[in-house]
Amino acid sequence: MMLPVWLLQCSPCALLLMLVTSCGIGLGSSHLRAADANDVDTTPTFKLANNMTVPMIGLGGCSGVRYNAVKSAIDLGYQFIDTAQAHSWGYHEEEVGQALHDAKRRYQDNNDDFVFVQTKIHPQDLGYHSTKKAIQLSLDRLQVTSLDSVLIHKPRCWGDICSHEPEGTWEDSWKALEEAVDSGLVRSIGICDVDNRLLDKLLSKRIAPMVIQNWFDPFHQDKAFRRRIESINKEQDKLGKVDKKILYQGYSTLGNQWKYQGYEENPVMTSIRLLAIAKKYGVSIPQVLIQWATRRGVMVLPASNNPSHQLSNLKSYDFTLTEKEMASIDSLDGKPPQQLHKERDTNEVDIQFTNHASDGPVDVFWVDSDEGHVHVGSMQEAGATLSLTSYHGHSFVFKKSGADDGSLLNRHIVDKSFGSTQNHQIEDKSEEL
Repeated sequence: MMLPVWLLQCSPCALLLMLVTSCGIGLGSSHLRAADANDVDTTPTFKLANNMTVPMIGLGGCSGVRYNAVKSAIDLGYQFIDTAQAHSWGYHEEEVGQALHDAKRRYQDNNDDFVFVQTKIHPQDLGYHSTKKAIQLSLDRLQVTSLDSVLIHKPRCWGDICSHEPEGTWEDSWKALEEAVDSGLVRSIGICDVDNRLLDKLLSKRIAPMVIQNWFDPFHQDKAFRRRIESINKEQDKLGKVDKKILYQGYSTLGNQWKYQGYEENPVMTSIRLLAIAKKYGVSIPQVLIQWATRRGVMVLPASNNPSHQLSNLKSYDFTLTEKEMASIDSLDGKPPQQLHKERDTNEVDIQFTNHASDGPVDVFWVDSDEGHVHVGSMQEAGATLSLTSYHGHSFVFKKSGADDGSLLNRHIVDKSFGSTQNHQIEDKSEEL
């Protein structure tokens, strides 16, 4: 499975800084307090078609968000966690489940203050029977008897995002999801990456989508599609109903998608206009974007491993953007700055690792300059692969998932003399290390 590990696509000296500033690693504070009642009161909410009310900000689960990050988010006052089944895309569904279990904040814990959890089914599991199995997998991983929300992660496979041909289509999966709602196993259903043509088909289903999650940021605002969702919701309001309402969620609202469009720098986080607005209020660009997006009716799901960033994101309503500032951000749509392409670094190496070390999952770690281990991905079973771009001289270690004794299965040092594209079979050499 191909995993674009963008944070390894930089020089060794810049890598740690990028990890800190972009992923929120290593900047935690021991003096944080949970968001107070005023913070919670000012957070916008949305009533779903099933009459459940959710906050318009949640914790995103990609970018390697694991148990400790989820635990800190719960402690700080988050009431919505977004995760998925795809380990290869940086999600750790089972660790979300363990954190919710330990906090006793699941729906089934009969807690009025439960944390709403949303998961997503990988497109390689499209199909009626495959989706039934995927639902059970999430029930097991999240340690719950029912699921708050299940989305189809992508409506189809393309390129190399799927490791095998799916059993069926998204429509076959939708039938399985409808039946899961009927039986009470799932409370809300939806899908990601939806256009108007797909929405037409979705609205004809017995149970319409309750949640749609699309790419949304200041330079990619999905305006025409959002207007259609807004029209549907306004019509429901006029009728005094909610059963056809659709929650629009944005992913990559802080601009991470531009890295996959060839940008070496995130144009959102380096926008002069956004920096100026943030500076005026003494806040961060993410806080500006969270307030702007939610006031425009978009739920946001910023991922962060950093408790300080998690808390500041919750406090995105301690100031008020003017209508002129809101309109100024609106006007950025479709106008990303021109990308300046640089020559490929001659030390870059595209690598694919294949798991021949264990029948079970193997975690892959980049070794930083202080000999620290930075998790960059996992190979879930024997024969599974992990692809990334690294640099000559970079070092990686491999461990069985969940191993806490420090033992290594293997170690690999990148050597550009073997070519700019390399394939390496990782075998169990623990006895030699």
